[in-house]
Amino acid sequence: MPRQRFSTLVFVAAVAVAALFVWSSSTRQIASSAVEAVIPAESVREKLPALPALPGLPSLPTFEVPDLKITWHKSMHKPPEQSNSTRGDSKWYSDWKWLNPFSSSVTLDEDRAVLPPLPERPPVYTYYDTTVKRDGETAEADKQQLLIWRRAWWAKGFKPIVLTEAEAVSHPSYPTLKRQAIRADLEYEFMRWLAWAHMGTGLLASWRCVPMGAYDDATLVHLRHGQFEQLTRFDGLDSGLFAGEKSQVEEAIKLPLADVKLGTHKTLVDAIGPDRFQVEKPSGLAYYDDKTISSKYAALATTLKDKPEQGRKALNGLIDAHLHTTWQNMFPSGINVLKPLPAHSTSLVKPAVDLAGLLAECPVSILQSSCPPNRPRCVPCIGSKMRLSQSGEFYNDSKTFTISVVPHPYTMITLNNLTSDVSVRHIRRHTERDSWVTAVTRRMLGDGRGGPSRVVSVKDMVASPWGSWRSIWFTTEQFPVDFNRPPPPEKAPTNDARPVRETLRPFPDAWLDQLSWQFGFTIPHTAVWHGESLPPVPGPERWAKEPAGLPAEGPIKSNTPRPATADELAVEVELLRAARDKVKSKDKQVERMRRVAEAWNMADAEAWKFVRAFRARTNVERELFEEEEQRYAGTHGARAKGGWW
Repeated sequence: MPRQRFSTLVFVAAVAVAALFVWSSSTRQIASSAVEAVIPAESVREKLPALPALPGLPSLPTFEVPDLKITWHKSMHKPPEQSNSTRGDSKWYSDWKWLNPFSSSVTLDEDRAVLPPLPERPPVYTYYDTTVKRDGETAEADKQQLLIWRRAWWAKGFKPIVLTEAEAVSHPSYPTLKRQAIRADLEYEFMRWLAWAHMGTGLLASWRCVPMGAYDDATLVHLRHGQFEQLTRFDGLDSGLFAGEKSQVEEAIKLPLADVKLGTHKTLVDAIGPDRFQVEKPSGLAYYDDKTISSKYAALATTLKDKPEQGRKALNGLIDAHLHTTWQNMFPSGINVLKPLPAHSTSLVKPAVDLAGLLAECPVSILQSSCPPNRPRCVPCIGSKMRLSQSGEFYNDSKTFTISVVPHPYTMITLNNLTSDVSVRHIRRHTERDSWVTAVTRRMLGDGRGGPSRVVSVKDMVASPWGSWRSIWFTTEQFPVDFNRPPPPEKAPTNDARPVRETLRPFPDAWLDQLSWQFGFTIPHTAVWHGESLPPVPGPERWAKEPAGLPAEGPIKSNTPRPATADELAVEVELLRAARDKVKSKDKQVERMRRVAEAWNMADAEAWKFVRAFRARTNVERELFEEEEQRYAGTHGARAKGGWW
């Protein structure tokens, strides 16, 4: 063999041996102690044959190879408890590891769910002059309009704060403004800006300017970023909305306030100078100023002129109805209620079906067929009712809004067996594991995945930026206790031209008022009862058929199970009530059976804990916001208790 080729082979062999050493060293850091005992690094080095000394070979330089292998280290201690991270039995830990299949691997706590960190809400301010004397009806109308304004901005990811003259007076330039003899309307505009400058960076909006578009609307996404290179106003909104940094606002008002000719300007924009503003075209914003009302809603303009108190209430109803209609138009395919295990879950999903019915109701306003100012081609509900459906699988469709009820594994086991008398032996031998998450994700993941990967998909559906505003998820225990009220009897056929209008009130008003903050509009409290079955209920021709002469054994072989009988529905309701109590019970025997159900259905249990914590944190976040806002204008409840109203 030629000398040069032999030298090359020896060099390659040396590199291979060096790579083996590096790989074994890095692997040894993450291997178990048992493997290290079997193949320790020292014994490997001792058993390797020594390379023969070959004359004439060049000496290789020595260098260290970095360890590029990624190792995952499991924490040995529980992470510290975060502030405001509990609500009743719900506990959570906000961390970027929220898509880990099982939260306990991060928190080392079986009852503590890992949730995504809360996104920061940029502030949006409005100004309400409390020095103006108002009668009771006017003050009440203003109160409702500010509530509509706050709720609409909150639902789109902002922190709405109502400012008063207290913030304006706190600004150092307030005495300078009072020395200027200017018109009342111009002084009002500068008072708004002084209050804004006192607070800092953010948005300044009129309380007649509301977000009217999808959560991912380009304008709203830009505003949520909260970074502005220049003072910004919006084409067509006049003084409805401004955006800017604190330093930009301070600089903009400094020169006009020192100008002795300030009173000659017609508007604040003229006084500051139009060249100081960057003008953008808004897409997801609606401004109901007097000019817009006169040009687009003549009937409302007439009412405001002739009967101001009645007109203010009508304006509030119109804005709220437009917010509801816009939300409905975001989902042209309608609302889908998840019913993944349909055989015995009719009563389980009934609250979700009732909520879907309320959301699909047509909002009432003075102009039923009108559209928002920024959406002239909307589809009013009165001409096209929102579609309701049920399915056993989650549809990854941006045109459909999804409502889901996530049962505890113990609840689902009792419903599937139509009895609460279950044992450990029965759970292990006669129930499928993680049947709920498997059914929900079957359309997306097929049948070949296990529970861990499926529960990650469920978490993404619930809490991702894409899914959080296209769906809403509850656990069974998060609905009001009396959620299963019996419906009125079916109506007999009638030939009356105007039959009696029967309505349902499925939820307490206070519960719906709290939930309305997530949607940004008032959820109707009642729905019209038509005496019809809720879709989809298959007819007898689609029921599962049993072969003649054979006993009905094993699972039904049809994808469309027969509807539950009246007796079975009654049993479901009682089982749900009993399971609701047992899930929260501290009895040792009940707790043991609950733990068995969770251990046998780890993915189902993780989905239930995640949804329970996510829903609870949503409520805690809003309550903390209202406590913080009391420093400025008080919350809806505080105003009723004698705030500055």
